[in-house]
Amino acid sequence: MIMDEASKMNRLVKELLDLSKIESGSFKLDKTAFNLSSLIESVLDKYQPVLVEKGIKVELDIPEYLTVNGDAVRIEQVLVNYLVNAINHTDDKKEIRIQAVIQNEKVRVSIYNSGEKIPDKSLDKIWTSFYKVDKARTRSYGGTGLGLSVVKAIQDLHGNSCGVENLEDGVLFWFEVDR
Repeated sequence: MIMDEASKMNRLVKELLDLSKIESGSFKLDKTAFNLSSLIESVLDKYQPVLVEKGIKVELDIPEYLTVNGDAVRIEQVLVNYLVNAINHTDDKKEIRIQAVIQNEKVRVSIYNSGEKIPDKSLDKIWTSFYKVDKARTRSYGGTGLGLSVVKAIQDLHGNSCGVENLEDGVLFWFEVDR
C-alpha cells in the first residue's frame, strides 16, 4: 500500500512540475519528425497487460506509416493521458477505438471509450488543473486531476488543438499534430 501511495505521489509531483514549467514559459519543445503510427502502437504495447487484465478490446484505425512533426515525448504523454482515462472510464462494453486521420496539414488522433458521457456542465472544466468529474471514482484508481490540464498545456505549446465530444454510447477525446 505504501509503495502504491508513493507511486501516486511521484506521478502527482511529476505532473505538477511539468505543468509549472509549461505555464512559466521555461519549457521548450524538442520538435522532430517521427512516425506517429509507431508511437501509438508502442503506447498500446506498454498498456497491453492492463487491457488484457480488464478485458478491454482496442480497435485501431491508423495508417501504417504516418510522419508528423512535434515533440515525440510530449505527444506520447498526451496519448498516455487519453488512453489511461479511456481505460479507467470504459463501461461493461469495454471498447476503446483509436483513430488517426489526416486533415490538411494536421493529423487528428482520437481515442474513444464506451461509457458514461461527461456531464455537459463539466465539458469545459475538465481541462482545468485538479478538476474531477467524479471525485469518488477518480480516487479509486488514483487520478490526480492534472492529466487533461497537462494535455491542454502540451497542445497549446505545439500550437495545436485538443478536445472532447460526448457520443451516443461513450466519449471521444482528440488532439492534433502537425504533418
